[in-house]
Amino acid sequence: MLRTRPPRHIAELIHGPLNGAPPPGFAREFKSAIFGEVLSMGLPSMGGFLVAALYELINMFWLARIGPAPVAAITMSAAFIWVLAFPNMVVGTGSVALISRRFGEGDMERTERAIKSTFFLKFGFGLALGLIGIALLPWALRFMGASPEVRELGLRYGVLQLAILGFAMTGYSVYTALRSIGLPRAALWIQVLGTVVNCVLDPLLIFGWGPVPELGILGASIATTAAHVSVVITGLLCLDRASSPVRVRWLRAPWPVFDEMWQMFRIGFPAGINALSFSVAMSVAVKLVAGYGTLMVALYGMASKVMHFGVMIVVGLGLGTGALIGQFLGNRDLRKAWLAGVLSIRLAAWIMVGYATVLVAGAPLVVRMFFSDPSMLAPGTAILRIMALSLPFIGLHIGAETAFEGAGQNMPPMILSLIHSWVMVIPFMYVLGTLLELGPYAMMAGWGLAHILGGLAGLWLFRRGSWLKHEV
Repeated sequence: MLRTRPPRHIAELIHGPLNGAPPPGFAREFKSAIFGEVLSMGLPSMGGFLVAALYELINMFWLARIGPAPVAAITMSAAFIWVLAFPNMVVGTGSVALISRRFGEGDMERTERAIKSTFFLKFGFGLALGLIGIALLPWALRFMGASPEVRELGLRYGVLQLAILGFAMTGYSVYTALRSIGLPRAALWIQVLGTVVNCVLDPLLIFGWGPVPELGILGASIATTAAHVSVVITGLLCLDRASSPVRVRWLRAPWPVFDEMWQMFRIGFPAGINALSFSVAMSVAVKLVAGYGTLMVALYGMASKVMHFGVMIVVGLGLGTGALIGQFLGNRDLRKAWLAGVLSIRLAAWIMVGYATVLVAGAPLVVRMFFSDPSMLAPGTAILRIMALSLPFIGLHIGAETAFEGAGQNMPPMILSLIHSWVMVIPFMYVLGTLLELGPYAMMAGWGLAHILGGLAGLWLFRRGSWLKHEV
């Protein structure tokens, strides 16, 4: 699928002219050492996102006990919130490149300043956009085709999530900063803390155990809020410890500077457009699915969350590996950077192969876990299986983007994402499902086909190697 030995033009970039000889430095021992570094950075990050994704499944599991309407409400409101929160990806991607490179260069003062700039930008953007989102949420739910019941539930859940969007966005930077300075295990345990808070409060507040009132979908939103706030507070304290590789003294110099914040924004802007495009496209996809009714939206939302569990594992692996690639490039070690990228893509693809196999085989059991209505079993199973077949290619896509994000070169992935979302995903779903009237299964097949092509395109982009030559 992707050989460790680089293409000729990459080998010449790393080692100079080959003169027909195999490139040196790619011996088994060297590859094993880099594989160990990828795992040491990637596995804790992967574990952290695994527990976070597990919470999303648990959250949907409890709400599905109430009925399909709350599941559809969260699917729609969350899609809108992700559209609004695209600066999270802008600043986050820029921060990975800057923090990891400055740390790789050994410049601790600039590393500390980059972390402060990241937190300042994330919280400011989240606060402002959250207030705007509260005003726009009713319109967004109507646009996506929500029924009156789903709109009411979506507002109960979404208004609070938008009000604390600053904390939610800053929480991601806690994980980014810790990984970028070589503390992926600390990031993992903070993510575990947030997930535990969420999982404990969820059933308590949704169903009203003991003296606690039954709050339904609002209880799920309150539980998520408590988790986000606990993550940010714990992260601030963790980064200010004397034992931290980079101690971030929040109330002392060095202070964030505009030039560095602008550089962070400039580096991450293509990734932000990437995220915005994808989020808007997914909102349009929900609208297309809504043409088949609330039950189909609930099944699509269930399948998306189950798929997202595997995606988040690979994203976590990629965030850890992206920070490692940034450190290698900061040290000017292109051999290690190339191998880290290759091994990350391989791991992502094989993880997704395994997860897709589990979903295809166990789809009926998964659907029954969420919905007790027998009439939802057959369509839910079909939808989950169709979507799961594209998971290995989604792994390729995410793994390839990891290298570009670690290098701080985000324009090529942005262009690919725009093409993927608006030339593949939405048109394929619309043509097969709506225009040709082939039904919801054909619409899901269009979704899957688009992701297969997107993964192959991402692999081609990685092998071009332009990310190895990018300067920050």
